[in-house]
Amino acid sequence: MKIKILTLIFSIMILSSCKEYLDVNNDPFIPQEGPPHLYVPQVIYAMAEGPMFDYRFVSRYIQHLQFTTANDNYDRQGRRALGGGLAASQTHRNHYWSIGSNLNQIELQAGRRGFGQYKAITTAIRAYSWHVATNQFGEMPYDQAWDNTRTKFDYNTQKDIYANVSKLYDEALAELGRSGGTIDPNLARVESIYGGNTQLWTKFVFAMKARLANHISNKRSYNPAQVIEFVDKALASNAEDAIVRFSTVATDIADRFSFMGPSRANFGAYRHGRTLINLMNGTHFNNVVDPRLPLFATVSTDGTFRSLAASAGLPAGSTLLNFPQVYGRYIFRDNEPYPIITYSELQFIKAEAALRAGNNTLAYQAFTTAIRANMQKAGVTEANIATFLSTAIPQTPATLEMKHIMSQKYIALYGQIEAWADLRRYNYNSNIFMGYTLPTNFLPENSGKSVQRCLPPSFSEEDWNSAAFRAIGGYDLDYHTKPLWFTTAEE
Repeated sequence: MKIKILTLIFSIMILSSCKEYLDVNNDPFIPQEGPPHLYVPQVIYAMAEGPMFDYRFVSRYIQHLQFTTANDNYDRQGRRALGGGLAASQTHRNHYWSIGSNLNQIELQAGRRGFGQYKAITTAIRAYSWHVATNQFGEMPYDQAWDNTRTKFDYNTQKDIYANVSKLYDEALAELGRSGGTIDPNLARVESIYGGNTQLWTKFVFAMKARLANHISNKRSYNPAQVIEFVDKALASNAEDAIVRFSTVATDIADRFSFMGPSRANFGAYRHGRTLINLMNGTHFNNVVDPRLPLFATVSTDGTFRSLAASAGLPAGSTLLNFPQVYGRYIFRDNEPYPIITYSELQFIKAEAALRAGNNTLAYQAFTTAIRANMQKAGVTEANIATFLSTAIPQTPATLEMKHIMSQKYIALYGQIEAWADLRRYNYNSNIFMGYTLPTNFLPENSGKSVQRCLPPSFSEEDWNSAAFRAIGGYDLDYHTKPLWFTTAEE
């Protein structure tokens, strides 16, 4: 939001002091606005960039990863210090600027040119962006967002935002069902998720509707049958996953390495968390080693897959050489696509909903399908998948429990911030997420409570929007432990 405010101030300065030069500066040979397709690659990249940036911090709440230094702030579920800038808040910035403002321009320029198909895709992306942002930050300015006549922005409740996200998804479906307008031949080239394919974008919207409907699992209004219905209308295989692609070739549209890869060097001080590794090394699943383990993690020189406990840092007498970095495996590679939502996740959502509805047979079918899909995505052989499914997990629908579903989903969401939504929905329950243990040394600011949200960027909300931020309790030291509406029983 600071960027919008600075833009407004800068615009006023120009209008007040340089009015007589406006005609001179408007070069008729240089376009003053770009065609809509030029904005699309940045929007697609920003959909992944925010979660990737913020995973550096949230991964330690999740315990997928831990810091090599003991008593780290985020390992202890602490918040970013007030005035701490952008840490754990890139998603907030991207939502309002890199995604939101660019979507506004796409819709404006596409409308002027009669390119009707853009509206459906931009609406779907806008809904997605609101969805992931509010899940991370809770209350946000919604009604007044992108109102360039304002310099202060009031917050909306998360309940209101969820209702509006649901409406946006439905609007996107309506737009996707329409035909007409001029086809922009550039869209298929620059829209790198689905190449402008409206059928696949429709499936994406249903996928996000399934995630949204399942997020409110603690409420009386939770409807498992509706969740399953949405899943069944969504992605049908790994080939339909919504992913953001990267390339090491500078001339490609996606001309940047993944934020998660070694070339970007953002995870050098991170090592695999004990919760993740113990879920895969046989500790919890019938003493069977998960075939994804060597694909997710690098073995130490002594043949051990080492891990760190939350906030413990390196064990006494150990060196970094004993604990290989996370790079070079699975999602932590330069050109590995980043998942927005996947077929595997949807099948886990279906399994959870079916088990809640008492349909163990359907839950078991979706559960095994979800594991298989994630293993195939990771590169596990069919023989090893079959062995794991026949030895490690419950063998009948009657013996399937929620802990099996959610712990396997936790593995499948490795590298993704969405895993934090599940942990908060279940209040970090170690009976649901096997082996997960909250740190015993919460920071004093937590007042003994677990973390529930991130803080928005300090430069926009603390510096420029402080009155509205204060009104929702943003300056309270334990604000980050305030439960979000979607995780509670409140209707």
